Amino acid sequence: MRSNEQHAANNERTPQARSSGLVAHELPQWLGDWYFAWCWRRKMRRLLRLESAGQVRLGSARERVSNGAQMPLVMIAARQAEWRRKGDRAD
Repeated sequence: MRSNEQHAANNERTPQARSSGLVAHELPQWLGDWYFAWCWRRKMRRLLRLESAGQVRLGSARERVSNGAQMPLVMIAARQAEWRRKGDRAD
């Protein structure tokens, strides 16, 4: 395949890649929600490690922290997006 044929093939695929439904201003928010989810789950997992090492006591919060540490990132990111949208409407 020649370079101009590769370029033409890439141009044909471009609209499909952009059809994810994200508008340009939504991309930073989407990335922010995913970053928040990753950091939050990482924090929950760290709390569990610290508790097992005896450095912190979670007490009655242990079940919630454990559930948060096992929660899929998709679910955490969706909740964060929902909270953000509710906050945006209140402003």
